[in-house]
Amino acid sequence: MGIPIVYFRSSSFNTHRFCPMQYYIEYTLGIRGNGGKKADKGTITHKILEVCALAKKAIQEGKETYQDEEIGEVITNNYDPKYLKQISLKVYNYYTNKFDYHVWEKKDFKDCFNWAWKALHHKGGMFDPRNRDIVDAEPHFDFEIKEDWAKFDYPKHDLKGYLSLKGTIDLISDMGDGVYEVLDWKTGMRKDWATDKEKTQENLFYDPQLRLYHYAVKRLYPHVHTFLITIYYINTGGPFTILLQDSDLEDTEKIIKTRFEAIRDTEMPTQVKTKYPHKKWKCTKFCDAGMNSFEEMGSNIVSIDEFRFGKIRSRGEKMSICDQVQHMIKEKGIDWVTDNYIHPDHSHGRYGSGGGKIQD
Repeated sequence: MGIPIVYFRSSSFNTHRFCPMQYYIEYTLGIRGNGGKKADKGTITHKILEVCALAKKAIQEGKETYQDEEIGEVITNNYDPKYLKQISLKVYNYYTNKFDYHVWEKKDFKDCFNWAWKALHHKGGMFDPRNRDIVDAEPHFDFEIKEDWAKFDYPKHDLKGYLSLKGTIDLISDMGDGVYEVLDWKTGMRKDWATDKEKTQENLFYDPQLRLYHYAVKRLYPHVHTFLITIYYINTGGPFTILLQDSDLEDTEKIIKTRFEAIRDTEMPTQVKTKYPHKKWKCTKFCDAGMNSFEEMGSNIVSIDEFRFGKIRSRGEKMSICDQVQHMIKEKGIDWVTDNYIHPDHSHGRYGSGGGKIQD
């Protein structure tokens, strides 16, 4: 049957561009580990900037305070640097308790605070949410693409409908004259992991994440004719802005359609180390499924001894999750693996339970 795909997020789209097998394991089977420390520090930085944006939005609504779900009451009009540091510390404490699988050090808080401060003060506060007319901060989108090509019907899984787009956008500002700006903060490298190329002003126009965001915000704000999409690499180059208009939507839809059909019709997901042997080091350095066996991830799925040329490579050594999934697809077919290896807390319509290692 192939892979039952019912939605895209920018993260799932880009994961498949990089490694179809990683996409299948994470988004179809729901098997994934904890986030890396750098990524989790990025989440903390995002939250600090989100609080600033929500404070400004509350000011626009005439509120002196607002109640944040994660850190409690926030005073909206306090721009004192000491108060921002207090807010940042509350955010940091909340997330370091949540991400308790890392060893957190003083330097980590300093990094998160400095990254947020750097973003807020770029060019005299040009991108500080408190200096903007905020339309929304962290708006969620989840809608179906009601086109014939986006229909799916997977009777075996009792799934029928249209492909959905899901996600969250960091910040949307009203720039006036019918123009909105979408702002996405990045604390990591300015690099396309699928191609290993540096992201530039030129190739960002074709970046799938930014294209998906434009497609989504046009649905959220149909009255807006022009969107500026800014991706802000806080530590590796600053802000890069592209302009997307209604005339670009058709090409974006073609990008989504092509990827959807490719995933839907897949019988054997490709591994990075097979397709791009020179990139195989990424499998054992950055991918949980490439670094660990089912046993090591605490799964109730029995790990298979690793074979090389018909012999066990070393006593007790188990296949990585990635290799075992590939092996079982060859042995039993992708439908069998999808039915028998799916995480018990996962369904095909959502991305796991929001993080963390496999639980029995």
